[in-house]
Amino acid sequence: MMKPLFAHKLFIGGMVIAVGLLAACGNPAPPPAALLTSPAPNAQFRAGDEIQISGKVVGSAIKQVDVFINNERFATVDQAIRPNEFEISVTWIAPSEIVGTSVIQIKGINDQGESVIASDAVFITIQAPLPTATPTPEPTPIPTATPLAAEQPAATPAASGAPAAVVNVLLSPRPENDFVNVRELPDLNARLIGQINKGQSVPVRGKNADGSWYQINFPSGADGAGWVYAPVVSINGPTETLPVVTPRAASTSAAASPTNPTGLKPPFVTLKAGQEFANLRTGPDTAYQKVGELQATGKNAAAVKGRSANGQWWQIAFDGAPGGVAWVFGQLVDLTGDAATVPIVVAPVPPTAAMPASAPTPAPPQPTPTPPIPASAVLPYSQNVRFSPRDDIGDVPLGYQGQPKTATLEWQINGATKAELEITTQQGPGIFANCPAGNLSSIAPSDAVNKRMPMLLPSGTFQFTIPDKGYYLFTIYVVKSDGTTTTIPRHVIVDCYKTQ
Repeated sequence: MMKPLFAHKLFIGGMVIAVGLLAACGNPAPPPAALLTSPAPNAQFRAGDEIQISGKVVGSAIKQVDVFINNERFATVDQAIRPNEFEISVTWIAPSEIVGTSVIQIKGINDQGESVIASDAVFITIQAPLPTATPTPEPTPIPTATPLAAEQPAATPAASGAPAAVVNVLLSPRPENDFVNVRELPDLNARLIGQINKGQSVPVRGKNADGSWYQINFPSGADGAGWVYAPVVSINGPTETLPVVTPRAASTSAAASPTNPTGLKPPFVTLKAGQEFANLRTGPDTAYQKVGELQATGKNAAAVKGRSANGQWWQIAFDGAPGGVAWVFGQLVDLTGDAATVPIVVAPVPPTAAMPASAPTPAPPQPTPTPPIPASAVLPYSQNVRFSPRDDIGDVPLGYQGQPKTATLEWQINGATKAELEITTQQGPGIFANCPAGNLSSIAPSDAVNKRMPMLLPSGTFQFTIPDKGYYLFTIYVVKSDGTTTTIPRHVIVDCYKTQ
């Protein structure tokens, strides 16, 4: 009787092991994916509006999700709601200094700090605030942070901006925050002068009248001080001993500091944190001549003289340029001061080829608006070019064995200021040697035939028909944001195929 019982147990054990193996060999982990659900593409907001940024990122290699606004990290989420799944919900207050187009993107980051997956970039428009608009209540920068109780005001306010001797009161980011911003004044729209990272603690000098902001020791700020929003930090020490500090006005001091090394008075621009340089040009477009740079390790600030008609470029004082002024792209710098007070300056005549000495003097040109540079230009360079409905590796076959002769070129190009398409033909090279030169006159439309056709950035489509047999070369010419160029060639063959 023991033998059948033992065999029965062995059979059951084998089934358990088999079930375990089947469970272990279940569905593979889903591929990484990232999706921004809010805000909607092309949504419009006004400066001061609260913009809700929401989305989801999944993937087994993802350890945290970073939220980027205009190619700068705004927030980090490092707690998954479920295994391999992160949800993002943060609020951004649209500042007035970036009126125009902004780009938002979320990225999944692995344990090596590398980007594994990124969502499609979402472009929105920030409009200038209405003159009668009331200030928007200042929210907590990190949604999970809860406001601290208001501190009791000190009996005697400290002198404006003066350091106060406070002992044993330290400030650090709350545990759920990777960093907190340090600003010039106790206002969420004030100029950003730095950050305090998780694990750091700094001495507290004082607080504002309602206890919603703390003044800290910060060498990069005026008088060696900066302001941090109270709801996003933890305090170690007796806050009731902190003096009330009356913040200085932003425009009352032009003292030199690391972010304003020349002691400029507003309005002025400063190179954005994390930018190594920004090109300076003779006009508000990358087609104009470069005359210098703002550099993180050198001259990084300059007085503002005007702005372009589309609000995308600042005209600044620069001794090395003709007339003592140059232009810098607005998304590479931070503005200190009121943008509404900066006058619009008519762009100089665009650069053209030199005219013969005998040519008559042309009439003064009428000013034309400068075409805006797409917000996608601030993203790292990347491109995805494909043809539908048929796109093979290295070639685009049309018409072969009854395939259609109408196709659509689709593209997504980031980190570029310009892209152009040109269609040419020749006897098929290499593996396309069995294809004769195509008939360019048969292509419809002819917008890009033997000439460069501007392409919409960052994405667009071009539908075309090629009825005649032969080899055709589609070449995309790209000007990247850093001024370098590249080409993207694609082989299109009609009614023939590559040799083996």
